[in-house]
Amino acid sequence: MNPYGNFSGPGINSAVVRTLDNVPINGKTVKSVLGFRLYDQFRFVAGTAVSTATFSFFQTPQGQTQAGQNFTTTYTKTLIDTNMIQAGQLPKGQYFEVHSMQCRILMMGATDTTYGSSGIATQLPTNAAGAATISATNELAEVLEGGVLSFIIDQVIYEQNKLIHFPTPYGMSGFAGGGIPGTSNTDTVAIANNGFGRPYRFPVVRRIDGLRAFRVDAQFPYAFTPNRNFRMEACLEGLLYRPVAG
Repeated sequence: MNPYGNFSGPGINSAVVRTLDNVPINGKTVKSVLGFRLYDQFRFVAGTAVSTATFSFFQTPQGQTQAGQNFTTTYTKTLIDTNMIQAGQLPKGQYFEVHSMQCRILMMGATDTTYGSSGIATQLPTNAAGAATISATNELAEVLEGGVLSFIIDQVIYEQNKLIHFPTPYGMSGFAGGGIPGTSNTDTVAIANNGFGRPYRFPVVRRIDGLRAFRVDAQFPYAFTPNRNFRMEACLEGLLYRPVAG
């Protein structure tokens, strides 16, 4: 498969489509290439058990509504939720070489004071002042050890493992502890991140051409109840080839 030329292959519902179209500029075919992170996320609310049903990333693009993983209130997705612009596929003419899949979750040691109840801020912190403390490491371990991710292209599973097996380099650092040792108070500063900045790289580069169906499925086989609101993000990282407008 040549990322600089035409490609013919099955698309949605096995229809044959042509992708990576020639874009003539002064008689030549030109593609721009950039490092790219394709991301999508689900929101979770504290105090409600997670759903054990499979939920799929990259299926609801910007501008469409989505419910939380363990709550039914819907919100309109924006760039803080995803950079997908089409449901379950890249636009025609694009070509994505995926080098890594990551699961990004950050857990704070002090819960936020206030969460939004409607609109794009549904269940997101609207006041980050510390309200109560939890064990961020316990909470994060519960999520990462209790769930499974599957990377799927055209209904074929290419990667499948627990959430903790897909670490991320994108987290927060440069913080300090606070409060009295051995006690819980809202001044305690703590954070836990999935991984130590070294993501798992695919042994074989996975390729997604425009209009090719793909998704990342997640599931928690058993129900547990989180003690704080959080967001779970699936990230596909690699090189994106796209046409240059003439």
